[in-house]
Amino acid sequence: MKILIVSFDKNLVDSLKAQLEGYEVYTAKNAEEAIALSPPDIDVIVFDAISGAISEEEINHLYEKKFQNQKYVILYDELFPVDVNNIKPPKKILISREAPPEEIINKMFEETSEKIETAEKEQKEEAVPVEEKTESVQKIEEGEKPLVLIVSFDKRLTDNLEKVLKDNYRTEVVKNMKAVKEKGIYADLIVFDAISGSIAEKNLMELAEIPGIREKPFLILLDELFPIDVEKINLPHKSVLNRDVPAELVKEEVDKLYRETRKEREKEEAKPEEEEGLIETTHMLSFEETEGEEKEEKEEIKEEVQAPPQAFQPEKEIVQKLSEKLSDEKFVKIVLVEAISETLQGLREEIKAEVREYIKDALESVLREEVEKVLLDIGVVDIIREETRKILEKKISELLE
Repeated sequence: MKILIVSFDKNLVDSLKAQLEGYEVYTAKNAEEAIALSPPDIDVIVFDAISGAISEEEINHLYEKKFQNQKYVILYDELFPVDVNNIKPPKKILISREAPPEEIINKMFEETSEKIETAEKEQKEEAVPVEEKTESVQKIEEGEKPLVLIVSFDKRLTDNLEKVLKDNYRTEVVKNMKAVKEKGIYADLIVFDAISGSIAEKNLMELAEIPGIREKPFLILLDELFPIDVEKINLPHKSVLNRDVPAELVKEEVDKLYRETRKEREKEEAKPEEEEGLIETTHMLSFEETEGEEKEEKEEIKEEVQAPPQAFQPEKEIVQKLSEKLSDEKFVKIVLVEAISETLQGLREEIKAEVREYIKDALESVLREEVEKVLLDIGVVDIIREETRKILEKKISELLE
């Protein structure tokens, strides 16, 4: 049996090779090296997907260029997860790269027919029945606590958030995009930990394209070391906090975001009723005014008929003038009603837009000032920079040994 290990982590490669004595093992640091130096009759490829989305592209490149029929054992990293739907090889198994070497080797020899996950299967599992969605919404409307979906693999963070939210909300923790797509449609609010930087940004942009999820309020927890461009993410109801703030502040923001979104939803639901009432009232007023004016005109006609002979006008001329007058007034009333309705609608939209912009600007200003004040007090940027430098130096030294 021929096995190819693709990884630049020397310790991982050595630990796997030690468990594979007796097998023909080939190693490569990346996809290009594997394509250039490995024989075509490989049986199993163990791919270290430590680079997340970049690793997805490398696996697909390996599959397209040389290894279409091989079994892929993909070692994913919790910090930089991969999306199985983006990986093309149909024969694939995912396992954490932190798993013991023995467990990884066992996965290599499992029957693929039972364990392989395909993109088609993933897509089927992600489909959410309409009946289930309706039932979930009905439960919330009947008085159950709102459901907050917490998307993070940081156990310390999720434990703290569950602790402070438990009195007012139901909570559920998920760690990957598949679970978010499955359960996000049931949630009343989603707290998304963006510690993985550009990968989190990509995932949020993907969620922003899914009907039923994009309308949910999102609280995005940002990391100073791996920032993302929140403005690029087309979520209509989103708020942002630093992921290192106390859990109590996160709860306050959850409360605020949930209340604002709920009020906005109630206003949207009430709008058709208000507009219908306004139209009915306008029609009634128009009818009453027209009826009153018709009575006045009839009296005027009566007086004209009873006037002396010299003031008498032919019947046809009176009817023609009356008809023209009524026609003109009806036209004026229709124009006035339409103009009033359009003006009211325009004012409503302008007020909503101004309120949203004011709230957004005020929130960003307060958050920016508070974050800068805290960072200046504790010097967290310098600490992170120094610790990151030490970690990188250590990793580089290990790889060069």
